[in-house]
Amino acid sequence: MSGPLDGLKVVEVGVAMAGPYCSMILADYGAEVIKIERVGKGDDSRHWPPYFHGTMPYYFAAANRNKRSVALDLKSPQGVAIAKRLMQEADIVVENYRVGALERAGLGYDALASDNPRLIYCSISGFGRTGPRASDPANDIFMQAYSGGMSITGEADGGPVKMGLSAADLGAGMFAAIGILMAVEQRHRTGRGQRVDTSLLQGQLAMLSYHLTYYFASGNVPQRRGASGQVNVPYQAFRTADDWIVIAAFTEDMWRGVCRALERLEWSEDPRFRSADQRIAHRDELIALLNERLLTQPARHWIEKLRVHGVPCTPINRIDQIVAEEQVRAGNMIAEIDVPQLGPIRMASPPIQLSASRAAITRPPPRLGQHSEEVLLQLGFSKIEIEQFGAQGAVGFDNT
Repeated sequence: MSGPLDGLKVVEVGVAMAGPYCSMILADYGAEVIKIERVGKGDDSRHWPPYFHGTMPYYFAAANRNKRSVALDLKSPQGVAIAKRLMQEADIVVENYRVGALERAGLGYDALASDNPRLIYCSISGFGRTGPRASDPANDIFMQAYSGGMSITGEADGGPVKMGLSAADLGAGMFAAIGILMAVEQRHRTGRGQRVDTSLLQGQLAMLSYHLTYYFASGNVPQRRGASGQVNVPYQAFRTADDWIVIAAFTEDMWRGVCRALERLEWSEDPRFRSADQRIAHRDELIALLNERLLTQPARHWIEKLRVHGVPCTPINRIDQIVAEEQVRAGNMIAEIDVPQLGPIRMASPPIQLSASRAAITRPPPRLGQHSEEVLLQLGFSKIEIEQFGAQGAVGFDNT
């Protein structure tokens, strides 16, 4: 089977996670992605340890498989001309440089769309393209804090903490991919491309979702509640005799299941806990009772009991535990990629399965400038011209 995005050509001018993650999603499902990187330096994440086999950066690997790398100096006329030629032949451009940076180089949407009206040009910024902070830099932890997400993450009696994963970067990358695919679909009908814009801030506000509507509906500001939810009780992590588990009872049937599993049927008739509203009002009392009971038996005991009574529950897996889970192995959710000259590396597999097409990992993360000559030859440049570009520093090549 072919990939659903076979035939689409993508040029990425991206660094770190948001832009590269977006274009990797497209590449996994068949799009041809050419990644433009800075001569000599490349994507910033090429220099962030640890490294696979002492060479391949873990962070770069996580967002750059299935791509070809071309190293260009976008401050040189030759480098800009080559980038423009690549973009004029592309279906999609993905970039997450500072707002205005590519426009100043002559590589903005307006300059390119006049020659390529079918172009879909996706920009991922920190704050969006308009407003007083449009040109300000931002990164993941900054935006988790600025957006409000960090204010609701952490223990109630402790300070705010960031999510363990890069929610702002990854969220913006996923929203960008969705926007691109919507623009591709519209192009089928109109024949024309368009600009697609999203930002770390917009992505975080969208992901705050019900926290925003909770505030707008109640006037109450959502608070940090550790591993518990804002409203449902019990809906959090609990310590058992030997380990932590999560119990997520969000319906009345599930609450009654908790009472049966813990052999405390009287709780379901207790006026303090009879309804969701009452359980919220008496949250501290109920959690104290649950803690006391759950500490009497090990995690496995309670998980078996709760599952019998239809209550969602799970141990809190570490990374080394989840990658060894039978469910993960059965779904082929971890991929092993062979990197020539290095050996195998492992990472998450593409997350979406389609019945009539497929995702595929056909290229390992590229070395800096690995495909410069190959891509420029395909653009129609001669070997002599390419050698001249290299001598002028406009193009970089892989020298390994």
